[in-house]
Amino acid sequence: MTAAAENEGTPGEHEASPEDERLAAGVKIDVLNMFHKGVHAPGGVFGSVDSGGRGRRFGPDTGKIDSQDLRHALDHYVVPPCQAFAEKWLTDDHVVIIGGLRGSGKRAAALSMLRGRTAGPLIALSPVITPDELATRTYERDHGYLVADQVDTAKEADTDFKWAAVRDAVREAGAYLVVTRTADAPEASGSVKHVFWEHLGAEVVLRAHLGEDSEALRELVELLPADCPMGDLADVAARVNAGEPLWEALRYLNVASAQSVREWFEQPRTRREGLEIATLAFLTELSEREFEARLALLEAQLDAFLPLPEQEPVEGGGEPVLEQSRARRLGPGSLMKTETVIREQTAVRVLVFKDPGYRGCVLAELSKRLPTPFWDAIKAWIHQLVEEEAHFDIARGLALLAETDAVEVEQSYLAPWSRGELGDQGRDTAAIVLWLMCFDEATAPVALRIVRGWAMFGSREQRLTAALALSGELAARFPTEAVRRLWKLLEQGSDADAEAYVQAFAMLFATLVHETNNGAIVLGLLVRVLDDFEIRPPRLRKRELVTRAVLSVLNVRGGPHHQLGICEFIRRRPDRLDLVARVWAAVLRSRPHRRDAVHALLRCIDPLQPEQTRSLGEALADAMPAAELVPLRESLDVVRQRRKRSDQDALIDVLLETLQSRRNTEGPTP
Repeated sequence: MTAAAENEGTPGEHEASPEDERLAAGVKIDVLNMFHKGVHAPGGVFGSVDSGGRGRRFGPDTGKIDSQDLRHALDHYVVPPCQAFAEKWLTDDHVVIIGGLRGSGKRAAALSMLRGRTAGPLIALSPVITPDELATRTYERDHGYLVADQVDTAKEADTDFKWAAVRDAVREAGAYLVVTRTADAPEASGSVKHVFWEHLGAEVVLRAHLGEDSEALRELVELLPADCPMGDLADVAARVNAGEPLWEALRYLNVASAQSVREWFEQPRTRREGLEIATLAFLTELSEREFEARLALLEAQLDAFLPLPEQEPVEGGGEPVLEQSRARRLGPGSLMKTETVIREQTAVRVLVFKDPGYRGCVLAELSKRLPTPFWDAIKAWIHQLVEEEAHFDIARGLALLAETDAVEVEQSYLAPWSRGELGDQGRDTAAIVLWLMCFDEATAPVALRIVRGWAMFGSREQRLTAALALSGELAARFPTEAVRRLWKLLEQGSDADAEAYVQAFAMLFATLVHETNNGAIVLGLLVRVLDDFEIRPPRLRKRELVTRAVLSVLNVRGGPHHQLGICEFIRRRPDRLDLVARVWAAVLRSRPHRRDAVHALLRCIDPLQPEQTRSLGEALADAMPAAELVPLRESLDVVRQRRKRSDQDALIDVLLETLQSRRNTEGPTP
């Protein structure tokens, strides 16, 4: 028996407890649990099956664009007159920039033009990619590249020279690139042509989807605004074509909700009514007592920022009337209602909006109508509540507000919380706001731009907040960018912050595995780093840091059901067992870390099927030098003898037999 095997230790000493595993997964697992619980809650606005698709989780915004996404974007696509100019310049220069209002169909247009130039793969790049990065990246011949809704991240204005370099790089590679920007983005270059994208009228688009003689066409044209976003028009038309009643298809767009909310605000409203509707917009499903307690806090803040004028007492006035505020709050024309929910086996009456779609519409109207002192009061009130605890519902309200006023959300809430002004509660709530912003096509790139700024230019506290944010829904939406940014934070961070970055990186892996099946991006990066070590041996600190990151990835749990990420990856991606084996082999070959790696391996095979365990063993044997298989088998054998879990013996036997079989195939150890 080797010395390494003798040193495996007893189960009581070394086997990780469930609490140890939870901590190894990252101290912010509770924040992710809060997020998943809120996202998957019945009736939730974000990601819920009851949300009618609004706020749904989108697929990754970067990487190869699959055929289903392409077909969805281009089915019934209507070509606007301006596209002819853009196509000509794309053909000549291989690069074109198109700008226009959100919802004008720029992404579908870009895909249409790229597919018209090449039959090769289409690749979506990060919306925060800079001209310098575009000029220096590698392009493949006959590939099409898309930067959708490029966010301006430059510290200085883009120069014509940079965009000329982009054009030359793309053209020389024989590729094509389309960059879309919102109408308010500055013109990027004179070397690359710009086209302002026309917003086609709703009738033109609906006719392409529904046909000339559709009865629904005429009704929809009357009900929908002329500048309705192209994607919304396509989704409504698809619902109508699928047989949904017209009113149900429109409910998805919140058209009726927006009208009802607008009409409510156009009536004279008291100060108390405005505060009640604002309270509900940020805090739903509270009992009436809880609601009124939070309302009183907001009233006190508004009195400080926007005091009422003093009134002279009225002589001979009657007795003050005790207002029946609960009855009045739910009276005719109200946007609120009560529902009964069961909490701890007790029926509780809670306040909600009559229609879930009212919430975002209320925040939009408040933003448009009320002055700065009102928003100062809202800010002070929200800070007061978040200081007590991280709050998912407030985060959800802020994410909805960001659809109307992202600047207010960033400057008044995300920026101070990212700097640690409210401690962990503020940092955690900021991360949840950013994750929820990823459920909207307009605010997702804004969330990425904010976090990128913290990661690159922020304070120590902001870099830590960025790491937390990158480990969650931002990774699901922008996987490649999230992995790249978080790895840089891990490499460049101080020793004091190393564990936080390691945990965040592991949590990012769990998010990618459980949410979008993109865990191979993390494992691929680790394999490249380990391969580089073979060529250029690193300093001890970096090797230890990478080893810790690998072990954390192999131990992390995540997803709504707190499952072991690497085990789930093996189940979903048996075609990439080579990546799993390569990173595991690296820590199994490291004597100081072999014991931890072996215990992680045993935890992984516990829920696997025998054939999955056998495949993993074969991949491990292929990834490890033959000389290393003997100490690995002995270590596994020692652990099996010392563990008291006979139910796992069969799986360990499968693994041992596989390793022995591969060793015999390879021949004796030299």
